[in-house]
Amino acid sequence: MTAIDAAEVIIDLLQRGHAVEFRVRGDSMHPVIREDDSVHVEPSRDIRRGDVVLTLANRGLTAHRVIERRGETVVTRGDNTPEADAPVPLAQVLGKVTWVEREGERRHVEREYVFVRWLRRLRRAAR
Repeated sequence: MTAIDAAEVIIDLLQRGHAVEFRVRGDSMHPVIREDDSVHVEPSRDIRRGDVVLTLANRGLTAHRVIERRGETVVTRGDNTPEADAPVPLAQVLGKVTWVEREGERRHVEREYVFVRWLRRLRRAAR
């Protein structure tokens, strides 16, 4: 199965209401999700700020954190990236990442990564 075939299968399963698990590539969500981690994605339309969602972005399937919801679109950003992604229609949000498996251990994905909260408090204190 090629990467394109795998993406099509993942999209189809989520759109039919099934959860999926797959191994990820890239470090844009480091340290929450790392290269070669397995992620578990649940289909969901209840998308809120702080959720890590799987979207069908221009670059392909992308798991990033929701930083803003604007009506029928969401803006996402990787925890390890400085800039936000282009807004994505809610119809292209396939589901939420609920847990990550690394080295045989499952870890629940929190709505807001602890480091992000710490960084936000640090920035406020600096003002």
